This record gives sequence, C-alpha cells and structure tokens, in this order.
Amino acid sequence: MMSNDKSAQQTAKPDLVQTFLNQVPGRVSAILENWHQLVHSDWKGNLLDTLIERITTLNESGSKFGVPQITQSGKSLIAHLSDYHGTGLKPQHDDVVALDGLVHAFKDAAIQACNQQAEVLASAPAESAKETAESSGEQKVFILGIDEALAANLTRHLQTHHFDVHYLTEVDQIVRHYEINPDEPSYLVSHVEMLDKLFPEAKEGGLWNKNNGLPGMPVAFIADNSDLKTRLAAMRVDASAYWVKPVDPYLAAKRIQELSTTHSHTAYRILIVEDDPAQADFADAILSKANFECRSVTDPLQVMDVLQEFRPDLILMDLYMPEASGTEMTTVIREDNEFVDIPIVFLSGEQDLDKQLSALSFGGEDFLSKPIAPKHLITTVTNRIRRARQLSHRLHGHTRGEKETGLHSRNYLLERLDALLKSESPIEEVTGIYFIQIDNQEDLIKTVGIGGLDAVLAVVASHLKQNLQSQDILTRFGDNSLSLLALRPSDDDLKTLGESLCQSVSKQIIEVENSTVGVTLSIGIYPVQNNQHDSSSIIAQAQTASRNAQDAGGNQINIVEPEVAAEDQSAATAGGDLGALIEKAIENNYFDIYFQPVVALQGSTQAHYQTLLRLQEPDGKLHRAAEFIPKAEELGLISKVDQWTMRRAIHVINEHMAQGNRLHLFVSQSTDLLENMERLSYLREKQRQGQIQDGSLTFEFNINDVARNLKSAKICFDVLNKINITTLLTRVTSSVETERVIEHLPIKYIKLDFTLLQDPELGLKQLIELAHGKGIKVIAPQVEDPRSIAILWSSGTDYVQGNFVQRPESNLIYDFNESVL
Repeated sequence: MMSNDKSAQQTAKPDLVQTFLNQVPGRVSAILENWHQLVHSDWKGNLLDTLIERITTLNESGSKFGVPQITQSGKSLIAHLSDYHGTGLKPQHDDVVALDGLVHAFKDAAIQACNQQAEVLASAPAESAKETAESSGEQKVFILGIDEALAANLTRHLQTHHFDVHYLTEVDQIVRHYEINPDEPSYLVSHVEMLDKLFPEAKEGGLWNKNNGLPGMPVAFIADNSDLKTRLAAMRVDASAYWVKPVDPYLAAKRIQELSTTHSHTAYRILIVEDDPAQADFADAILSKANFECRSVTDPLQVMDVLQEFRPDLILMDLYMPEASGTEMTTVIREDNEFVDIPIVFLSGEQDLDKQLSALSFGGEDFLSKPIAPKHLITTVTNRIRRARQLSHRLHGHTRGEKETGLHSRNYLLERLDALLKSESPIEEVTGIYFIQIDNQEDLIKTVGIGGLDAVLAVVASHLKQNLQSQDILTRFGDNSLSLLALRPSDDDLKTLGESLCQSVSKQIIEVENSTVGVTLSIGIYPVQNNQHDSSSIIAQAQTASRNAQDAGGNQINIVEPEVAAEDQSAATAGGDLGALIEKAIENNYFDIYFQPVVALQGSTQAHYQTLLRLQEPDGKLHRAAEFIPKAEELGLISKVDQWTMRRAIHVINEHMAQGNRLHLFVSQSTDLLENMERLSYLREKQRQGQIQDGSLTFEFNINDVARNLKSAKICFDVLNKINITTLLTRVTSSVETERVIEHLPIKYIKLDFTLLQDPELGLKQLIELAHGKGIKVIAPQVEDPRSIAILWSSGTDYVQGNFVQRPESNLIYDFNESVL
C-alpha cells in the first residue's frame, strides 16, 4: 500500500511542480505588495516580519520543487532585510532604494527561474503513449487577418517557441480545419474584426464546440483600438487574450506559449472540503465530468497536509463543519504565505446574505448556495481559477518600467536581446543596440541638481519615443543614460535613426525646477549581425562607442564595426586574438594577480597591497592590465574580468586569515558594479559567511566614471560600507568636480593623479587638506624616487605605492615591520 502511494506521488510530481510554478507569480506579487506596504508604513516591524516570513516560505518551496534559483536569490534578500529586523531602525532613503532594487531582482530571478523550469517540464518526455503522439509534432498556431509586418514579427517569435505557424486569409479556412481536426491542439491569433464570423451569436457553427456549446479552440484577438464593446464581445466568447495595437510580438508569442502549455498539459485541480461525504461526492462528480482533477477532504483538520501534497488551483469550502468552520479554515490557509493566493469559494446551504458576506470577509472569493446547478458550479470555478491565473500572469510581463518615464525595464531589454541572439529563425532586419548618454552632465547637475537630472532624463526619453516605432524598446540604463533596441532594414537605417535622435533632442528646450536647459546626446550603436557575444557584452560595446562619441565632442553617434575591430585586435596582439585570449582566460584561469605594497608614511605596519591583474598566455607570456583591460571594456567582458579579480582577492584574504595573518587588498573595479545588484548580493553573502572582514578589502573606482554615475555610486558605496568593504577613488585631481564627488560619497581613500606628483603646484596640498577634512586617507601611486617621497611626506600624504617601494610580485613578501622610507 505504501509502495502504491509513493508511486502515485512520483507520477504526480511533474503536475505538482507545474502547480507550484503557476503559484509563484501570485506569491511574488504578495511579497511585492508587502514590501510596498512596509516602505509606506514608516517601516513597521510586523510588516517586516511578514515580509521575511513570506520570502523564507517561498525559498523553502523553491528547494522542495527543484527551483534553487529562488532559494539563492531569496537568501540574499533576507540577509539584507535582516540588518533591520528586530532593531527598531529605519533604513535611510538610499538604503531603501538599494533594497527596492534587491526586491525586484528577487522578483525577476523567481519569474525567470520558473519560466525556465516550465520550459523544461513542457519539453520533458511524455509518460503516456497518447502524450507522446501529441508531442511528436510542433503545435500549430494560425494567424488570421493580421497585417503583414506584425504577422511576420509574431511568426519569428512564435517559431522560437517551436510553433508551426500558418497564415490564413479567410474565416472558412480555420473553421474547416477545426471541423476536420476538433481535438488537435492548436491556437488562433485573429484580428477582432473576424470575431462574429468565428463565433456566430447563435452559438452554432464557426468555432463553437457542437457538443457543449463552448469555444472549441483557444483564440487571441488583436484590435486596432480599445473599444469596450468589442472587448466585451471577445470576453463573452472566452478569448484567451486580447491585445490592442501596438502589440509587442515578443510578449504576445510568450503569452501564447504559456497559454498553450496550460491548455495542453495541466488540468485544473480542485480541493473539495466538505464534511458530508455525499455532498463531497456530488461536487466531485460534477467537476470530474467537466475534466477537473478533484480531491475531497471530509475532515477539515487534514486540509493543510492535503494542500501541501495536492497543490490545488482552487478550494471549494463548506461553511459549517465540526472540528473547524469554513471561515476558520480560510483564515488558517490565508495565514500560510504559500497558499495566500489560492482562490477559495464557499459552498453552503446558508441563505442569509449577511452571513454570506461575513464569510467572504475572511478571505473567500465567492459564495455559492446549495443546491447549485452543475453548470453554475463549473462556470464559477472555471472563472475564478482563470482570474487568479490572469492576476499571476501580470508579473510575467516586463512592460512595467519606471512610472515616471513609461520606459521598459532594463531586464526586459536584455531578455529581448538574448531571445534575438538565441533565435534560429532568420531575421531580415538588422538589430541595433543604442547606448545613449547625456553630454556635459557635470554642467547639467550644477544647474538642476542631481534630482533634476532624473527629470531631464524623463523629458529626453519622452522626445526620443516620438521618433521610435511601437516595437522599439527604450529603457533607462544608468544615472544619465538610456539604451534602445531597434530593428531596421539596414545598417544605414540604424545610423539614420541615431542621427535623428541626436538632432531631435538638441533642438529642445527643457524646463526643470525653474531652470531652462539644453541637452545634447552621445549615442553608441552596435549592429548585431552574426554575433557571438552575449547581451551584456553587446551593451558594453555600445557604451564604449557612446563614450567615444562623447570624447569626440558629443552630440553625435559612433558605430561599432565588428569586422574592423577584429582586424585591430589581431594587429594589436602581433598575430594573436586578444579578445579571444581574454575569453579563454576567464574560462581557463589564465589570469594571475601580482601584488605591490602600499606603505604608510606615518609608521603603520599593517599589510596593504594593491592587486595588479596579469593575463598569462599558454606559452607563459604575461600581459599587463593596461594592455588588455581596454579591449575587455570594448568587448563587454570587463564585468567578467572584475568578478574573477574580486573572487581571487577574497580567496587570498581568507587564505592569509586562516594562517592568522591580517591582510588588506585594494582591488580595481569597473562601473559595472555600480549597477549590478546581483554582484552586491554575492558580496553580502560572502560577508555573512565571514569571508569579508572589516578592513580587509577596498574597491577602487575611477573618479571620472563615478562622477558620471553619481546616484548609482551612492547606493553602491553605501551597500559596500555595510558589508565591510571600503572604497577608493583613483586619478583624483584638485578640482570642483572632486569636491562634489567626495562630498556626496562615503569614501575611505583617494589615489592622487600622477600629474600632481609631477607638479605639486597644481593643488597637491589643498587636495590633501580637503581629503583629511573629510576623514579620507590619501595614497600616492607611481612613486619612483626619493625626491617624491620627501614632497609627499611634507604635504601630508598617508600612503605611497610604486617601484621605489617594491616592484609588483606574484607573492606577498614585503616586510611591513621593517619598511623605512
């Protein structure tokens, strides 16, 4: 008997996993709602408790149902939230912004993981001969009455989901197909003008099922406008989807794939909680006959155990039962975060309207009075489940971006680009990735302030959108930058679009906070053709092109030319491909770290080292960072190089810590870290594991890069400080820009620009006094002779680094106890 139960459970496991995946969006939605309530409640402790509990419960379920990405991301989020748990402290504004990014990163990770797991389940081998037969061919999607351009784009995206797409011109064609193949799993995307012919008002003919009078084929309608009367007509024929132009073909295809999977693989699961076995059997018989999968529980005290095993889509709950009432059970179920979104429908002989309303106040979605007509029961249960799934589906859409600008989310652009790169379908148009930066940001901030920069970017985005097509994807990418994905017939058209964007914005006068400003743009364009890079690398190369446009004077475009870049690469490495070598180094650990001591001028004996990255070829040849870092930035590989260096540094620190030796490393990082919440989460986890100790790790950033991303840098630096990682700015000069940056950011060290060592009259003493006034330590790099040491000593410099102290070595051999300068 036990063996049979176990076997049945194993057989049902894919369905249970699918049911869990269906519930995740709703549960994540509840977490987001909880988070928003917490933020707007002045950080009430009970709401934080609930939020952490909900995330923890979802983490546990993720582990149970084989979706570890949810657990990993959730643990990191809980780690950050725990800083404020039980302390009575409320985070500062910038901390809330950082936490908000982590909450939404958790949401994205959970949804993406579920989508991936759903694809695995959908593509898994069928367990029965019937399922094998059904899955032997591609599922058909018919397109009827849709304009040619939209149909072509929709087809391309549908084919990436392995649909067999057919174009139709007449309603009779799909009707004949349905009459001949009524049981074939297929889907129709039709213009809404065809609705009356597809579904005649008499409910006979067309696509009506002649046996039950219900729609015989799932249909998604596309309309030219949002006419309510037409929309209601589509709803009354149970349309699976209704889209108003402009339609995003990528999201439409993705939705069809989700709906087809639901129709093809998963029956609705109903848990019937009824103490009267006869009544339970009656409801079971009605619903089972309508192809629902039912489970009956006559003892309400067993409900929670059955919920865990059965994972229903809806609970049909009796109101009056011994041991526990329906309202009590509903309260208990709703308190369990894992089942907070399951619709509950009361089924009872209670006729008193006040008592019915009272029951609904405990968390029920509907109340059905006994005796009930079978058709009414089936319709109510079906509609409640579909409504719950529609609400869950909203989290799968990525059109929700910034409310202020109406832009798409950054992750959506990357997802779309990844989909295009992975697509096996031919694309007649050229994909262009644009990185768009506002010129002269420093002057702009002086006029409108940092907060005003957001308003300027919103106005710029509004003007840009007027020059774009409906399928183009515009998103905010940084403090003063936007990114765009656009498909055009040729490279020349991509260039023309970039030029028109520059021109249209340069002609505008923007009013912000009682100030009037003009804005110009520098745009980098990357045409994606037969490309082997991932989406992040392509964005990075477009960003490099944008900087080149800025360096050339701004208000212009710069186009990446992959073929020329490849030739330059080859020449720069004397016959070798440096880009390929960097990629191999990441994969095969060809990198190495050299260490150069950073010595205190005022008697400290703590071991401080600058990490210097080297790239070693298989034949032993070493490349200095200056030889390959620019190429890594150009190819969009700098983030991966940064991560390798960061992990290696943490490993070295912990090796020495295990031997009882205290070590402090300075590690160079690019601006990728400023926007990369996942990497911050990784560091937070390392700190919780005890692998990052206070005073052991400092990240270096170029002050010019930080100045261009000041808002993101503030959030990032605050997070780093909380996890015991200090920050350093390099190439610092005595300037108004330096004053603005160090006033705004929590910085522990600055590294002087070499020009100050060559000519101290350029403001060396003033800069050191400014830094010391802020509690910032000053490091002088590239020290090569005793004369420099004397000048730096008298100026108040705290540390020196350079070949005069010691050349970079592959080991940590400098004796700080014996250092005399």
